[in-house]
Amino acid sequence: MGTAHRLVAILFIGTTTAVSAAQDDLDDLQRRLAELEAEQAKSRQTIDALRTEVDTSQTTIEGLRTEVDTLRAESDDNWLTEQRAEEIRALVGDVLADADVRASLLQSGVPGPQHRSVFPNLAYDSQFVLQSHDGAFKLAIDGLINTRYVYNRRGDAEDRGRFEMSAVRINFRGHVFEDWTYWVRLNFDDGTGFFDTAVGIYHFNEDVNIAFGQFPSLMTRENSTTIDKLQTGEVSPTNSVFDPQAFQGALLSLHSEKLVFRGLVSNGVAAVSNEFDDPGNADYALTGMLSWMAIGDEGDWNRFLNFTSRPGSGDPALLLGGAIHWQQGSENIDPAGRESDLFLAIAEASFEADGWNLYGSFNYRYTDPSSEGIEANDYGFVLQGGAWVAEHVELYSRFDMTIPDSDRPTMGDEFKTLTGGVAYYPFPSSDNIKFLAEVLYMFDAQSASIVQPSRFTGVAPSDEGDQLVLRFQANLRW
Repeated sequence: MGTAHRLVAILFIGTTTAVSAAQDDLDDLQRRLAELEAEQAKSRQTIDALRTEVDTSQTTIEGLRTEVDTLRAESDDNWLTEQRAEEIRALVGDVLADADVRASLLQSGVPGPQHRSVFPNLAYDSQFVLQSHDGAFKLAIDGLINTRYVYNRRGDAEDRGRFEMSAVRINFRGHVFEDWTYWVRLNFDDGTGFFDTAVGIYHFNEDVNIAFGQFPSLMTRENSTTIDKLQTGEVSPTNSVFDPQAFQGALLSLHSEKLVFRGLVSNGVAAVSNEFDDPGNADYALTGMLSWMAIGDEGDWNRFLNFTSRPGSGDPALLLGGAIHWQQGSENIDPAGRESDLFLAIAEASFEADGWNLYGSFNYRYTDPSSEGIEANDYGFVLQGGAWVAEHVELYSRFDMTIPDSDRPTMGDEFKTLTGGVAYYPFPSSDNIKFLAEVLYMFDAQSASIVQPSRFTGVAPSDEGDQLVLRFQANLRW
């Protein structure tokens, strides 16, 4: 082949190679361009999706703005109407009531195992608690101070006014070894300190317990309620006749949601702090007590730990109670020292509504022989009610009547008392501080009845009726 031919071949091969390389570059460029277009399409889809979400969010925001504007418009006129305020108060009341139920039905004031409260006057928390390092022993301390001014007017005696400390008491209570609890109360009512209560309690479980020692009577709500939680300044004269002040013995308590039963074996009435062979002890004495929540549920029990019913208390509740006591052979009933038999029967009804309450009791006592040496059948009743008339103020009234056996030769006359008063609560939701002013009018002569003089009830010795008592009282629980 000639030189010219070689040059032409070389040129053709170079040109072909260059064209082939250029074609490869073009194909690669087109492929990359297609990839970029695909990525761009995806980006457009993503952008479109984001735009859709933004549009949806804007629509939601506009809807929320519309709702806020609507609420603002409503709030300008009717955000906190009286109806809504009542709903809020009711909700707060329910929460507080639930807490009170736990505090009242269970002795939560003393840290440790939770049990039903045996004695209603122990149902509220103590503020001061001591405990051992391991928590096995715990002691809670609380107290009560009651002071008052009393003015008495009688037709057969000089008018008299005086200050007195009618209740100064300190409670010591707690538990040892979990299911064993105790209660001791130091009483200064008479000006000198003495222990009027000393009781040990064993809890078989949350609902069953047994108490043994000396403790206040639980036969009536009047006597089992501490003075600061009474509606009036003191128990009624009729109650002081029929309800024993205290017992010394053993008490079995059975609790359920609607019923509480208590059975007691004791030394009898007026037989506390007695020696073994004291003639005041009865040969035997048996007591049965039953409380039934006829209207209401377990959450309503704490409402009856005091005698008032505050506004916002909730639906009506009705508590019925009954007690019987029988004893034989006691020598402390008849002043002549003859052995006497005694039978007591008491029925109670307590109704609480929203801001007002009613209470009534019927009392019967059979004594053989009585203090006048005869078989005597005595009766008595108490009617009481109250209503809140302002946020801090409650009005109340009570009528009680003692009806002795007409066969009594010297103490067979009736004794009637009418009481009216006003109570002021600085803290409306609490009984811990309370001031009251009340007047008691006694229709009949004390000396001709079986009602005995007492500085607690306000009854003074008198051979005439028309006895008038004014009482101004302050209660402080700490």
